[in-house]
Amino acid sequence: MPRVSQQYKDDQRGEILAAARRCFLRDGFHRTSMQDVFTEAGKSAGAVYRYFPKKDDMIVAVAAQNLDDVTGVLRTALARGSGEHGVGEVMAELLEAVTDLHRDRELASMAVLVWSEAQRNPDLAERLTAASAEMSAEVAGLVRSRQEAGTWTGAPAEALAQAIVALLPGFLFNLALSGPDGVTGFPDAVRTLLPR
Repeated sequence: MPRVSQQYKDDQRGEILAAARRCFLRDGFHRTSMQDVFTEAGKSAGAVYRYFPKKDDMIVAVAAQNLDDVTGVLRTALARGSGEHGVGEVMAELLEAVTDLHRDRELASMAVLVWSEAQRNPDLAERLTAASAEMSAEVAGLVRSRQEAGTWTGAPAEALAQAIVALLPGFLFNLALSGPDGVTGFPDAVRTLLPR
């Protein structure tokens, strides 16, 4: 029997996750059955169980995708922001990129589902806490550089970074409820609140 390539396995896993994501967004985590995912993915039970033995495994994987997407966008914005841009510009770029991700994959709606699920799933809560701490630590580096330039003194960089990163969940919540048209002014508002 020919061996299956890693790319094939990754593609299969990706297709199953995309199907699970659609089901979760349509019906929620707890109303979605494994059978719903089999049907949505067009795959047999065995094909799905090979990658995800339990529905909770799919939930954590979809949440991890969301977190990876947001963290990746933040890192890209920070890399551009390490020069002449300020914290407000970095955060505004993050919000604009997250809006694009929401248009493509309903990222904000999934985030709201994940936050709710984290109240009952300790593994998921731990992942969210770690991702938040990681994002805050990355923003703290930019805040420190601004403090060294003589601005934003009076509070530790870590505390300021946590407060800044806390803008993201509020934005995601509004994006999930109102859609992209309902949050068009947020990035410019952040640029105004957090000038260079």
